[in-house]
Amino acid sequence: MSKHRERPWTVTNHRPIEKLDDNLWVVEGKVPGLPVMRRMAIVKRSDGTLLFYHAVPLDDAALREVTNWGKPAYLVIAHDNHGIDAHPFAQRLGLKVFGPKSNVEKMRAKFDVHGALEDIPPDSAVSVTSIAGTRFDEPVAVVASGNGARTSLVFCDAFQNNRKEGMPLLFRLMQFAGPKVPWMFKLLFTRVRQASVAPRPGAVGRVARSCATGAVSWRRRFGRRGGHAAPRRRGNLRPARLRVPLVRVLAS
Repeated sequence: MSKHRERPWTVTNHRPIEKLDDNLWVVEGKVPGLPVMRRMAIVKRSDGTLLFYHAVPLDDAALREVTNWGKPAYLVIAHDNHGIDAHPFAQRLGLKVFGPKSNVEKMRAKFDVHGALEDIPPDSAVSVTSIAGTRFDEPVAVVASGNGARTSLVFCDAFQNNRKEGMPLLFRLMQFAGPKVPWMFKLLFTRVRQASVAPRPGAVGRVARSCATGAVSWRRRFGRRGGHAAPRRRGNLRPARLRVPLVRVLAS
């Protein structure tokens, strides 16, 4: 049996719930066994159910507040290396677990998975899609708040915004303190694209086009070859500037 399935509900130190918007809460807590922090985003869908991006077990008071806010229903895990608490969390709250289609089988070896991201029932408040060009097809959640007036993008590893205070030197050298796209992610977790074509639908740039405001985009640096846009080098993901304060970018 996988050690993930044997792991009990284990509450590590976590900060109070941050209520960022009318349908978006965030909790920051300690990563088990590592001197860094992690974040869990909780999205209230239009039907009143809750979608969790990552699993951070909560103390009794915080868990009670969350379950009073909405009905827990869905858990998104970025890939199999981010599911240490997925099994006990899903079991405790009765959640269906979803992840990138390309990683589902590896995830199932560690914990129960209901389906791929595409199998999450659609909702007007939140959509979850994979970032094309990332090694594990990392999910990004696009959250619409205030009747569509505000948009938040929730990332996993592609965009890091960890606190520098208290972070070990090695992690700071690897640029895990944010906000930024770490060089480690660019080097190890993006795929080389051989075809000299523009980004396809579903690529990183499409995330921005799916936002109502279009205020934030993720851009790739492209060289010109034969009139087509082509990637210049491996791992050239970078965030664009925020042009208006209507889009919030979060790192899990």
